[in-house]
Amino acid sequence: MMELKDCVVFLLAKNSQAGYRFWGNYIADLGVTTVQAMLLILLGREEGQTSRQLGEHTQLDSATVSGIIDRLEGLQLITRKRSPEDRRAVLLYLTEAGREKALELDRRFEEAHQAFLAEFSPEEQGLFRRFLKRLQESHGGMR
Repeated sequence: MMELKDCVVFLLAKNSQAGYRFWGNYIADLGVTTVQAMLLILLGREEGQTSRQLGEHTQLDSATVSGIIDRLEGLQLITRKRSPEDRRAVLLYLTEAGREKALELDRRFEEAHQAFLAEFSPEEQGLFRRFLKRLQESHGGMR
């Protein structure tokens, strides 16, 4: 009988928790959550996205994305503007404070990624990433 500590699903869950905790600690001084950070990074890379586009990129449901957007707007990090092409669509933009935070988050994102996987060689990191993507694709986790 397989030990719980050897079960792949258990290992994935615990490593996911460790990754979020690691990233959360890395950005704790910036006053945003790990999920808020993801949206800010995405908007920092390409402003004028809809909440639907952000949901597709992050694989989060629309209710979750809406709540995060509300909180980011409350923190005065993003603003909503009507699309000039489609009056029904609302586009999201960073405020100046949001832009500064997004730049810092994106810089730390790369640093944290390297630090989290520092025990692995570049080849192992690539293999690890490919295995995780394959698991995600084969079990419906990737859109």
